[in-house]
Amino acid sequence: MFNKNLEAIDNPALKRRLSRISEIESKSNMSYCISSSNDYVLLKNNLPIDDLKNPRQAIQKMFENTIKNQMQKNDIIINFGIGLCYLLDETFNKYPSRIMIYEPDLNLLHFVLQNVDISQHLTSGRVYISNDLDEFASKLSSIYLTKDKVEIVYIPNYAIIKNKELLMLTQKVFDTCKTKMVDINTITKFSQKWLMNSILNLSFNVNNKSYLLSELENLYNGKTALIAGAGPSLADNINIIKEKREQLVIIAVNKVAKYLIQNELIPDFVVFMDAYNATDTLNDISGNLFETNCIFDFRADNNVTKFNFKNFYYYFSEADTTFTKLSLHNKIKSYESSGSASIMALISAIKMGFSQIILAGIDLAFKDNKIYANGENINRISQNQIIVDNVKKDIQQVKSVTGKLVYTRADYAAFINHFDNIISQIKHNKIYNISSFGANLKGVINTKFNDIKIENNNNNTNINLENLKPFIFEYKDFMQEELSQINNIISILSTRIFSQALISAILKSTFVYQYMQADILNVLQKNFAKELAEDFIEKTKNSIKEIISLLQSEKLI
Repeated sequence: MFNKNLEAIDNPALKRRLSRISEIESKSNMSYCISSSNDYVLLKNNLPIDDLKNPRQAIQKMFENTIKNQMQKNDIIINFGIGLCYLLDETFNKYPSRIMIYEPDLNLLHFVLQNVDISQHLTSGRVYISNDLDEFASKLSSIYLTKDKVEIVYIPNYAIIKNKELLMLTQKVFDTCKTKMVDINTITKFSQKWLMNSILNLSFNVNNKSYLLSELENLYNGKTALIAGAGPSLADNINIIKEKREQLVIIAVNKVAKYLIQNELIPDFVVFMDAYNATDTLNDISGNLFETNCIFDFRADNNVTKFNFKNFYYYFSEADTTFTKLSLHNKIKSYESSGSASIMALISAIKMGFSQIILAGIDLAFKDNKIYANGENINRISQNQIIVDNVKKDIQQVKSVTGKLVYTRADYAAFINHFDNIISQIKHNKIYNISSFGANLKGVINTKFNDIKIENNNNNTNINLENLKPFIFEYKDFMQEELSQINNIISILSTRIFSQALISAILKSTFVYQYMQADILNVLQKNFAKELAEDFIEKTKNSIKEIISLLQSEKLI
């Protein structure tokens, strides 16, 4: 039975973990008893996992108290604990939704899979299981859309026994969904612009100045990077940075490059990932960039390539749909999805091999009434809102490095969670945060700049980059495949049938899919409502016209 269940599990990492556990290990401290309803009840260390009177009835009552909304196919019901699978079975039969099971006790899970056949549940395509919370959150993030409902249900007895684990799960689910909402909102806002930028950047190569970020991997071992963000703590430490300039490789987010140059600090690298505004951000300092390298996201505003940077380094995000297809024809690597220039700078610094990384201006919070290093004040319009660049932003409180609470933007709170996840995955043990007031980031060392003993082998921050290999895309075969997929969409459009077949065809086209992500999300969330058909078909036609026109103007086809 165990092997039958194991084969049905759609989680290779969990399969490997379960395969390493012996039958003797999983039986340790496990036993059964019979409930008043004549159902078996699982016990571990003599503590009942399921309800001792009537396990199914207890779960049904819990459903009544917990799930108040009608659950649809795309919604997600999270089961905390597996028990003897009464919870899974009741959820599976009562609701059409996707089911995710988090069972923190791997030995208990192994024991249950030896004794209860749930292979039919597992092969339905609706059920996912994990005992690892980060792995679980990653899966949730990959399948969750902003308008999906997510409910957490649990075995009542197990919720008492594992109350800490349940609280951790609840917080993780909240953080993951909140971060994903920011990601989806960003996709909705920028997907079309990202595509147009990608097409323009695909044809970029000026004087052999474009390279892959992977060319810089591990070149900076034994050296110290200072990542300069736009927060007020950068201004607090600007004089110390100037004093220690020769010991540091400065990696600046694009919005702070002007501030650094005004303070006689030329950054070694500028990180750029904005979909717009390259000209507005860099125009005033264009004459000071010839000694600076630019790391830019493949989807960033192509205008950045028109500035006289020393060299350009492509950063490909693993979340970039165009990358997946391009990588089949080019030897290129992707990196973690960043979401912000400061996170992209941190990931870049880690990949470049810096032994120490110092965060300055990565506050993700307000200092008194200031939001940026240049002294710009918060324009607060209510207790819970401010205006930034003519856009209303919600604000909230988060834990500060001081242990107290500090105000920040709601979208910054999502970035804090993203920072935490990146740092926990990378496990770099010498990341220092020199903010005296900002948001507390897990896995970093909060300290004063002067208390950091800066590492710098040979006391020289310069690296010989003369032998790096310039990069030029191979895109002929990629374009042929893409045009074939677009022709398939056109063929389906000619029938004017609004169906899953049209969506499936769009998903196979890298360009049309990226252009229409927001519209596709809307269709999926509204479950192919008939009133969406005409507008969606017209948008698909228009997207193809615009894509083909741009490809022709750039001489890519």
